[in-house]
Amino acid sequence: MAFFKPLYGLIQLALNTDLHSHLILIPVASVYFAWIKKGEIPVATPPNKTLAIATAIAAAALSAYYWTTDFVSVENGLAASTLAYVLLIIAAALFCFGPNVLRTQSFSLWFLIFFVPMPLIVQEWANTFFQYTSAEVSYQMVKSANISIFRPGPLTFELSTIQIHVAPSCSGIRSSLVLVITSIVAGELFLNSKWKRWFLVFFVIPLAIVRNAFRISTISYLCVHIGPHMIDHWIHHKGGPFFFGLSLIPFFTLLYWLWKKEKQPIATIGD
Repeated sequence: MAFFKPLYGLIQLALNTDLHSHLILIPVASVYFAWIKKGEIPVATPPNKTLAIATAIAAAALSAYYWTTDFVSVENGLAASTLAYVLLIIAAALFCFGPNVLRTQSFSLWFLIFFVPMPLIVQEWANTFFQYTSAEVSYQMVKSANISIFRPGPLTFELSTIQIHVAPSCSGIRSSLVLVITSIVAGELFLNSKWKRWFLVFFVIPLAIVRNAFRISTISYLCVHIGPHMIDHWIHHKGGPFFFGLSLIPFFTLLYWLWKKEKQPIATIGD
């Protein structure tokens, strides 16, 4: 009941902002992963009450911080309250179950971190990172296509027909976040090796940058070879899902290759 108001606000945030639209699915996915591993639960051991109390205190402190602070943004307040809620769930698990059970269900618990909305400072950092890296890669792509281009600033391109500025909205932070979550879920479902799971997750970062850069360079190419009016084409304003779909091709290709490598039998030399 103490978390009713912030959780209601979290649902409203998810329903009304594109960046956080995935939040509602996170608890569903967490419960699903807990359910499919119910048959692997080992013999119960005594719970770690010391760690449980420490986690509960951290949750109470964050909750008190939420109720006593006037946040400058809705996201910052909901990040604090939702993190407190997630810590409370983890504390309850620590109170009820021992290390053996929690080790089996660890993914279901830590995956709830994606239930916490991004604070503004994290959003700004991620936007800036993808904005500048995408601009750099797209500049190299346009140059390699033999298109005349002048770059007066790190985010501005002057073409023969139009000047293009890579805005924060071109960072693709939402699709990049979805791609990261997808890689984590896919790794848990299909890969057994931890290093392959991490490799898949880190692969999506340069993949997201190349996807954004390809979109920017495509728009630049169309503005030069068709006309500057292409800056208002659907491929600019609503082409995000199309380019996201393209990025899934190398993603699933790599996932399939990693999965096949795990499935290959190891040859042994007999006597």
